[in-house]
Amino acid sequence: MNLAVSLWSSLVFWRGSTAVLGALALAFLVAALITREPPDFSATPIVAVVRDGEQHPVWTIRLARAAHQIAFDSVRPAAPPAGRVYQLWLLTPASTVPRPLGLLPQSGRKRVAVTPENARLLALEGELEVTVEPVGGSAGPSPSGPTMFRGSLEGSG
Repeated sequence: MNLAVSLWSSLVFWRGSTAVLGALALAFLVAALITREPPDFSATPIVAVVRDGEQHPVWTIRLARAAHQIAFDSVRPAAPPAGRVYQLWLLTPASTVPRPLGLLPQSGRKRVAVTPENARLLALEGELEVTVEPVGGSAGPSPSGPTMFRGSLEGSG
């Protein structure tokens, strides 16, 4: 009992508690200040169109560069083979290895966060390819399945 009483009356305890609570309050304030509204992709320009072999658009890609997000819009529903998904890859002239951008939706819009580097590259020249991958995407750093669709970035043309 003496220990509990001495702890509550200890100046060191209260200073430490105040420091911890102050740090937490500051962290919450910073988090609240840097939180951004999600981008309005309907007002964001299209940076690429992924097309099938007959040049019909299948997906459009929109980039909200400042938010480091992209949106995949399904233009024509394209169902992957059973037990598979479509994965989008970015190929740039400066790199021999494609960069994964995300799994594509079969319908509707899907938002995906991208690295600042990928956001920068999407505003430049490059090619996009869509491969058929296992559920969850390629297990490795590069595509494991065949390329089914292609597109080029608007900055390329």
